[in-house]
Amino acid sequence: MDRKPGRPRALTVELIAQAALDDGISTFSMPSVARRLGVAHSGLYRYVTDRDDLLIQAIDRAADSAQWPDPDQHWEQVLREIGETVWHLCDTYPGIDRALQLVPRPVPGVSVLLERYVTSLSEQGFMVEDAAVGVEFAFTLTLDSSAQMARLAAMQAAYPDRKGIPALKGFDNDEVWAGRGFYSRKLDIFLTGLATRRLGVEA
Repeated sequence: MDRKPGRPRALTVELIAQAALDDGISTFSMPSVARRLGVAHSGLYRYVTDRDDLLIQAIDRAADSAQWPDPDQHWEQVLREIGETVWHLCDTYPGIDRALQLVPRPVPGVSVLLERYVTSLSEQGFMVEDAAVGVEFAFTLTLDSSAQMARLAAMQAAYPDRKGIPALKGFDNDEVWAGRGFYSRKLDIFLTGLATRRLGVEA
């Protein structure tokens, strides 16, 4: 809802980022955020440099509001819970999946979080490179799966009986089209393989 004219509120980066989230992370514009806040469009540029900067601030704010897993847990539980947290973000902020895939610069708060999990896995017997791949996979698999399910939902709306939609063998079943699709299957396969790469530790 647009703010009524009156005395402009005191702006902060946090307030502007929240307004972008409220406006819709995939659809907000600088003018739409300014209207939501009841301020002049030009006033936003005292706090953020451009839309990309505001997008990063908004994603950071969304990530900061989430409940992230304790890095001291068993590595497999850490990776599974990272996925659950990212799914929650995707459900709460529609469009954040694609935004995170396309954002032009790293999101500082997210980078700090993921680095913590890389350290956790490396301390549990993984080479640091494998730990980084594991954390990155858990994070991006969720983003990709969320975006994919939105795409499939639009496709199924256009073709309710799914006839005429080419599919690889094994992908032409209801599991692919419902809920989270093959997300859990993909994650299980990856985690099974990753467990074999621990250095001198039983999986």
